[in-house]
Amino acid sequence: MVVTIAAAFSFFSCQRSAPQIDEFRWRLLYRDTGVNRYEELAIFVRASDRDGSEDLEQLTVSAGNTGLIWSFSSDEWVRDVDMREEENGWIGLPAIIPLKGFELPEELYTLTLKDRTGESQRITFRPDPRRPRLPEIEWPQARVENGIFLLEGPYEEGTLIFRNKDFTLGRTLEVTSGIAIDIDGDAHWWEVWIPLPERSSGFRLGPFLLQAEGNGSSP
Repeated sequence: MVVTIAAAFSFFSCQRSAPQIDEFRWRLLYRDTGVNRYEELAIFVRASDRDGSEDLEQLTVSAGNTGLIWSFSSDEWVRDVDMREEENGWIGLPAIIPLKGFELPEELYTLTLKDRTGESQRITFRPDPRRPRLPEIEWPQARVENGIFLLEGPYEEGTLIFRNKDFTLGRTLEVTSGIAIDIDGDAHWWEVWIPLPERSSGFRLGPFLLQAEGNGSSP
């Protein structure tokens, strides 16, 4: 019996499956917190593992040969991502921001998904090196005042996101400047995502504290 169990264990050990990156989306965002402006990477992944989703352990992003590595264990993944899908299953990573300065390195980035057995899958991507630089950008400004969303600048619409006090995701709304909004009673913060014509780029303004008299982005 001991031999049988050992043989079975050896068989199943050899059958370990590597994790799979089923879908992958990323966006380089121009971020305005009201205090600082900088670039950040937003990364969203739909992942699976035939050994079970609980086997997924870590997502890591590295920037070429710079030695810069952003590593996130599974308990740091954002699992309430709204990707406008009928079936969700998407996970998001915390914002990947420059570890030095305000712009991300010009490198080929590698996203690595690893499971608890050490198996992994990798995928690479590169932000457009010809993208506008921070000093060149005409930044939008957004405000929420007395239940009205206001957007100033060259962009006319975006996605308004409400977050609860602990920053968990609340409602999301497609908005244009001047639209009246019904603010959820649990909402404590708000932010705006504005896509640029290039699908892999956009603005992220906020999060800002939701106040009775209104709040907005930096002047």
